[in-house]
Amino acid sequence: MTTLRIASLRTALLLTVLTIASLIGLGPAMAAGPPVGLGEVPVHTAPNAYGPGIWHHAKQGKTWYGSYRTFPDTSAYCIDAGKKSPLPKYFKNAKADTVTSARTAWALHEYAGSTSKDVQAALSAMARLDKALPHDHKVPPQKPADLGKKFAAAAKKHSTILAEAKKFAGPYTLDISLEPVLRMPVLEPHAAPESAPSPDSWASDSKDGDRSADKDSPDKPKILGTPTDEATLTVSLTSASGAQVPDVPIALKTAGTTKAPTTLTTGKEPVSTTLQASAPGKLSVTASAKVAPQTVRVFEPTSGTRVQRVVTPDTPDSVTDKASLELSSQPKVTTEISDQTPTPGETVTDEFTVSGLIGDHTVTVEHTLWQTATAPRQGIKNDDAREIGSVTSKNVGNGTHTSDEITVPEDFRGWLYFTETIAGDKATKEWKGIHGQPRETGFVPWTPTADTEAVLEGTSTHDEVAVTGLRPGSEAVLTITAYHVETEPEQSKETAGTELSVQDFTVIADEEGHVEISTEPIDMPVGWVTYVTTIEGSDVNKAWTSDWGVPAETVHRPPEEMPSTPPAPPEEPSTPPAPPEQPEAPESPEKPETPPVEPVAENPETPASPAAPAPSGELPRTGTTGNGMLIGLGIVLVGLGSTILLISGSRRDKE
Repeated sequence: MTTLRIASLRTALLLTVLTIASLIGLGPAMAAGPPVGLGEVPVHTAPNAYGPGIWHHAKQGKTWYGSYRTFPDTSAYCIDAGKKSPLPKYFKNAKADTVTSARTAWALHEYAGSTSKDVQAALSAMARLDKALPHDHKVPPQKPADLGKKFAAAAKKHSTILAEAKKFAGPYTLDISLEPVLRMPVLEPHAAPESAPSPDSWASDSKDGDRSADKDSPDKPKILGTPTDEATLTVSLTSASGAQVPDVPIALKTAGTTKAPTTLTTGKEPVSTTLQASAPGKLSVTASAKVAPQTVRVFEPTSGTRVQRVVTPDTPDSVTDKASLELSSQPKVTTEISDQTPTPGETVTDEFTVSGLIGDHTVTVEHTLWQTATAPRQGIKNDDAREIGSVTSKNVGNGTHTSDEITVPEDFRGWLYFTETIAGDKATKEWKGIHGQPRETGFVPWTPTADTEAVLEGTSTHDEVAVTGLRPGSEAVLTITAYHVETEPEQSKETAGTELSVQDFTVIADEEGHVEISTEPIDMPVGWVTYVTTIEGSDVNKAWTSDWGVPAETVHRPPEEMPSTPPAPPEEPSTPPAPPEQPEAPESPEKPETPPVEPVAENPETPASPAAPAPSGELPRTGTTGNGMLIGLGIVLVGLGSTILLISGSRRDKE
């Protein structure tokens, strides 16, 4: 009985000891662990003292790889493995010292808020193994990769975080730059390339104000193109290794801009945004960012013995940078003449569009109308270019406008075009329009006419043509057509009749625009022939055609006169005809009338009175007279005819 009581008392004592040992951490949970004095003793009465993590049983004792809730607003990590857990009660009113350790500082800054036990175990290992921090380890620290299968995931996180820390840890450099947005050369009919050597080019060399005001070396290449009212802001945040640090918000403060963003987030490459200036002058940007610190905070316990020291993430660092840019309005003018085929004596205007002015900036535009007798070449002022007139457009902003009118001279022939000028000042880049822009150019063709005269010479005709009003030195093609009609033509625009001839001539006008030609003669039929002259149109001369039936261009050939009935045979004269006149001999004086002869008595025996004497001064005629000869010839012919008749009659009788 006594033996049973003794056994029961021993059993009860053993149970009591085991219970007490269990309560102080020497029960089954520590059965495999080291003696109590060589390891961290878990505080079961303060479960909220530990954050995510993993217990490790080393030969020297048990230790916690994870975060502690030593402070209410941040995670803490021990740097003295094997000592007492850093409960909050040991760190009341504790003051922190800072220790520079960029990689651990970056890791704690980035991952201290994680709820992953593997991440927190990895951070704890980094803190314990960081040689830049002070340590008083009672249990040797180890890499998670050396802590067994239970730490396999933590080992991967440790490797990843450590590599990221090497790449992204500070110190950091925030770099921002401002560059003007350029308008590159536009090769259009209404613009000139900026590299054009012409003195009329609107391009100008970039000045210092066209560059970013800071960080530019004197050897920076010249900017190609013309700045606008916009600037490109580029932001770059780099780590100590030179890597771009992504996903960091950048706060922006701008001046001289309109509708500018207030934040920008970094990326794996430098990021850019476009800012628009609100007015000519300085555009400035100040950028700032919160980045991972380069230090950690080290806390010593304020009470207790053998309590671990801890580190926490330090407050973020700040980085800033500034950039500014002087911007002036960079005006550009594109234009179009109101009429590309103007009428002399009427007016033209310049329809122009202004761009490149900053904000509500306005300028004064001078418009000049030029004339040339030779075709203008884009970007070149012809030697014969002369100013017709100019007008001014004041207080002009961006947009499309119309200039005042300029009158085209009444006698104008040739090309005319506008150029525009904007004077430069502190806020404005000078603009000079170039000569010969196609859309700014109008053309009034030369209007030739011809004075003609048709010529009739016997039975042939030709046309004399004098052309005026051609462009001096120009080539022209003339066509002269001859038409034949039976009746006198009446002047008309429409042609009629039969074409007798078409002759073409290629001529060159003299310095006065004048030329003369004569057509080849053609046979002139009976009736009327009228000429029509045509001047073929060209790129400089207007076409022209004369009317049909113009009196000066018309000739007439009447028909030859023919008798209507055959002439009657001549009657025998009662008196012998007078002898034919000798054209070279002088006419003989008229014979005076013979005085009447008094009747003679019919007495045969009475002799005839003698003939009256011939008038004085006229010799008496002798020999046969012309009349006597004709009478004699007639008698002979009559006698001969009678003889022939008698012979013919006697022959028929014999037959």
